[in-house]
Amino acid sequence: MKLGRGDIKKLRLPVAGFIALVIAGAVSTIAANDYLQKTKTLGAAASAQRAEVQAKLASANEEEREIKANLQQYQALAARGIVGEENRLDWVDVVTAIKNERRLFNISYSIEPQKELDYPGFSPGGGVKFMVSRVKLSIQLLHEEDLLNFIDDLSRRGKPYLSVRSCNVGRASIGGGTTLAPRLQADCEFDLITIGHGKPG
Repeated sequence: MKLGRGDIKKLRLPVAGFIALVIAGAVSTIAANDYLQKTKTLGAAASAQRAEVQAKLASANEEEREIKANLQQYQALAARGIVGEENRLDWVDVVTAIKNERRLFNISYSIEPQKELDYPGFSPGGGVKFMVSRVKLSIQLLHEEDLLNFIDDLSRRGKPYLSVRSCNVGRASIGGGTTLAPRLQADCEFDLITIGHGKPG
């Protein structure tokens, strides 16, 4: 079957419409795919942003818990007297009270000038200063338990934090035949640690 010129003229409009529909369909498909891709990109960005916000919120909650815990510890230290200026007279009074209550023999000690704590690897930062006074103490003992009780009392009742560096126990150089004479002597070194702010005086 041959198409004449008249038939072709009649088909122009339907063919043009068909071509226009094909082009419109192709454009619509491309536009739909582009919209879908943009929607996916926006969705991924929104999910990432939501995850970031949730992570920041979790981090803020964790920091809040840490701050509360640290604040409680700080308040406990402040209530005990570890925070603030060192008061040596209070410490001396505690030593004297323990000696009398425990009925201990002679106790002698010397306290070095206070300085900033310089333990290896220790750096608190944040403007907080840990101050330390080194104490050399000699105590005459009836038995070893006297020393343990003395250190326990001193760590619980003394306001500075007590860090025992060393204790050497040996036979006392003095003593008699009585049961109440000192049999041992302990030579100890303690660190009295307090927490302050700013530069040490």
